[in-house]
Amino acid sequence: MKREFERAKKAVESLFWDTCYVEIFSEEGTDWGETLHQKGEGDSFPCRLMEKTVASGENGLLAEVEKTVVLLYPAGKDILPGSAIRVRKENGEERRYFAAGDSQVFLTHKAVGLRRRDVV
Repeated sequence: MKREFERAKKAVESLFWDTCYVEIFSEEGTDWGETLHQKGEGDSFPCRLMEKTVASGENGLLAEVEKTVVLLYPAGKDILPGSAIRVRKENGEERRYFAAGDSQVFLTHKAVGLRRRDVV
């Protein structure tokens, strides 16, 4: 059973062609009592950015387009809600996102919905 699980996990992780960089924030106290928030580069790991576009319309006219973006990543990693995430696609293109909620946990991987921040 464990052997089958490891095989399934490897199969899922073999699809992780992109690289994720999760930005972290730390608090640093000053001598005068102020708290400074510092942004830094956090963990980086392989991931898979999945995008699905749904267009709707009437009589051949495009009325609205909805885009759903989901990030798949290794089960041993954590992405907190609201985390800033930079994704480097396999073609070298970089995109910035925010984690749009809690991650869903599966046996072989985790998934989190993303909201686009901007294009780098």
